[in-house]
Amino acid sequence: MTRRRAFLAGLAALPLASALRAGDGDTREVIRIATEGAFPPYNSLDAQGRPQGFEIDLATEICAHLGIQAEWVLNDWPSMIPDLLAGHYDAIMAGMAITPLRARRIAFSREYFPRPGTASGMFVGTHSFQSTEGALIAVQENTIHHDHLVALGMKAQNHPTATAALKAMIDGQADMVFGSPDFLENRALRSRRMMVILGREEIAAGGPAIAFRPGDTALRDRFNAALTTLESDGILDRLNDKWFKPSRDI
Repeated sequence: MTRRRAFLAGLAALPLASALRAGDGDTREVIRIATEGAFPPYNSLDAQGRPQGFEIDLATEICAHLGIQAEWVLNDWPSMIPDLLAGHYDAIMAGMAITPLRARRIAFSREYFPRPGTASGMFVGTHSFQSTEGALIAVQENTIHHDHLVALGMKAQNHPTATAALKAMIDGQADMVFGSPDFLENRALRSRRMMVILGREEIAAGGPAIAFRPGDTALRDRFNAALTTLESDGILDRLNDKWFKPSRDI
């Protein structure tokens, strides 16, 4: 069963029912944006179960620029694209990388941070198991990282979220974990040498971007224009520094 919960942006301190009532008198256009809430620093949940992270802050800036309001929808990763196409929400902001296969089904915005044609994956493990040969590798299902492991003929142990894959490795259920460096690197460094970075792999994919239904090109173009303005105003760099710089506690 797909998990789906809605939150109006800017009302995170209120219970959900109160938040929805408080938004009733707002005449601004509401755009429903799906996120996973399990892929920090792009998106996660705070102590009250409300969305937070780079993409939540970015959407807040985009919506302020466009004069619209975001309604966040928490959705499970495997059904993200099918539920977008079914009309359950208007866009996806969930650290979703651009791939040729996805681009045949949905429309993407420009990348958050343009990169030269490749994404990357990172292997993280412990000092007791540092070779990928014969290793059981935890990975989030339905991702570019899962597909890359399969293409390499490695033993993939599937998990519903990147957080669950990392936990499986920590709990000894897998020998190592493979996933986004944005997600894994800081966690490995902050583990105070309990986890080690074993290596990186280049993956033929674009960077994360916002996903839309194929026919919603006008909405995509509005978001693209806002992203370009936020980049030129230095706001993208500020959000990048806030969410992606290594922790000073390392």
